[in-house]
Amino acid sequence: MTSSNNVFEDDLPKWLWLWLPIIIAASLLVTGLLLSEETYSHWIGNERTGILETSHAIIPAISFILALRIILHPNVPTFSFLWFWVLLAALGSFYMSGEEASWGQHWFQWDTSAEWSQINDQGETNFHNTSSWLDQKPRTVLEIGIILGGIILPLVLRNKPHLRNHPYAIIVPTLVLLPTAIIAETTRMTERLFAALDVPFRFFQRTSEVQELFFALFVLYYLIIILKRVKKLN
Repeated sequence: MTSSNNVFEDDLPKWLWLWLPIIIAASLLVTGLLLSEETYSHWIGNERTGILETSHAIIPAISFILALRIILHPNVPTFSFLWFWVLLAALGSFYMSGEEASWGQHWFQWDTSAEWSQINDQGETNFHNTSSWLDQKPRTVLEIGIILGGIILPLVLRNKPHLRNHPYAIIVPTLVLLPTAIIAETTRMTERLFAALDVPFRFFQRTSEVQELFFALFVLYYLIIILKRVKKLN
């Protein structure tokens, strides 16, 4: 499997990779500042039916479908490095989509069994509320991956274009993912800064949920880029 420089022409529409993340962040910022906490929680931050929680299930579901398209594409040899890499993205997207909807409980409102409620922090039929190994630790791995893959490595490849000829460079995005990656990181960064300074102010309500939205967007954009590159492979 070979690649050339035109594989790295990540021609996503500018409205998608630049303006949409900015508009979403600005909208959440304004609504978080202007709406009452009760109104915001009901329409946007609700754990079961809010806009944020719903997006956490829908966007990864789309990413899962995209990942399957890549895995099944004739330009991707089965059991190759790229095949396994995208399989990992597919499994992660499937897990996030199912977990965020509690595998349908948020929509169909079934009751959680008494036995499962005892080991689940929020009494839901999901796994991420049972252990940090199924919640915070995978989230940390994803966050590190976004910092490396969305910010650091694209800057390295931009300054050292000869590295694009490396076989594994196909999985490194260009700077089109930079806005989404930066927004994802600065949402929690500002919260941590205010907390360290003991300032009772937050730019965003439910900051961790806002960050999860941009994590999901990052993975979606990333898989769109990989699919476009796969189609260009020789």
